[in-house]
Amino acid sequence: MKKLIIGIFALVLFQSQSLKAESMYMGVDYLSSTIDTGVTNISSKLDEKDTGYSIFAGLPVDENLSIEVSYQDFGEASLSGVSGNQFKLDGTTYEFTKTASLTLGADSIAVAAKSKHQINDNVSIYGKIGLHNWESTFGVSVGTASADVKTDGTDILYGAGIEANFNNLVFRAGYSLYDFDGDDVTSINAGLAYKF
Repeated sequence: MKKLIIGIFALVLFQSQSLKAESMYMGVDYLSSTIDTGVTNISSKLDEKDTGYSIFAGLPVDENLSIEVSYQDFGEASLSGVSGNQFKLDGTTYEFTKTASLTLGADSIAVAAKSKHQINDNVSIYGKIGLHNWESTFGVSVGTASADVKTDGTDILYGAGIEANFNNLVFRAGYSLYDFDGDDVTSINAGLAYKF
């Protein structure tokens, strides 16, 4: 799946001769994300929010529909505690026996169909749905020792937002939900695109 998404990204970047080069857009978003770890904090320190970024490129199919390819770095969630601190996961309570830190980072490559509706000449609202190939990294650090475990998969994403066009610049803000094998990463984005 990752090769398919990268191939579509290359297609968007180097578009075929049958599509107009000036209609392509590229941009960057600032992300404020929440990574659902499934952990309920009792007496440890849990932080499921972080900032990250997205780089995206898109090619309109027609005036209301675009194919958008993107890379997202969502940042990471963390859980830390000292001996005696507790947290709950899947209904079971766990206790730190020594000072430790757990992290969960996430990123993905996505392709989505983005449909928009013009409100006026400069402002439109959009919705998108697609697939993303994700990778998450679970890290454990205890004293001077540390270890990482990586998992990956392909799941669905949804999003909606608003765009304001000023000549070749597009300002946008939105909200997206990315499924990670049953867990969610939600993200608020704000960014800028340039239309060629």
